Amino acid sequence: MSAYAVVREREHLVAPATGALVGLGALVLLDVLIRREIELLSWALGLLAAGYVVAIVVHGSGVDEGAPLVAVGIFLCGELAAWSADQRFAIPAEGAVVAARAVGLGLLALAGLGVSALAVSLAGSSAGNGLAWTVVGAVTAVAVVAIGVTLARRAGSSG
Repeated sequence: MSAYAVVREREHLVAPATGALVGLGALVLLDVLIRREIELLSWALGLLAAGYVVAIVVHGSGVDEGAPLVAVGIFLCGELAAWSADQRFAIPAEGAVVAARAVGLGLLALAGLGVSALAVSLAGSSAGNGLAWTVVGAVTAVAVVAIGVTLARRAGSSG
């Protein structure tokens, strides 16, 4: 996801700034993983996201088709880093708990990808404006989120 932001803007003058934000975010994330200081995780994710946002603003496009993948990448990066930091405790989790957490995380990532892809596709469509399309988009987004939450709860309660 970070490489996407840097490579996308390599011809613009802001590419070094984008690269610096992403590089600093990656270094902070590496520090979080090595020293297991979870307090810095939000800074790492914020810097990674800021690099992407700068690339999008400079590019000037209204809708970025890669946004759903970047969003899921940042989500998974944060969750897996937090999971890694949780392993510092002396009490290991049972296999069923680890499996349920992994399934729940995967389902949430897929649900998030579905919601964000739907939002991006609706935002980019030129089928028409108006209340009807707004209602269809909102109902669909709520339905996808509800399905994702339901699947995550089932995965969490089955372990």
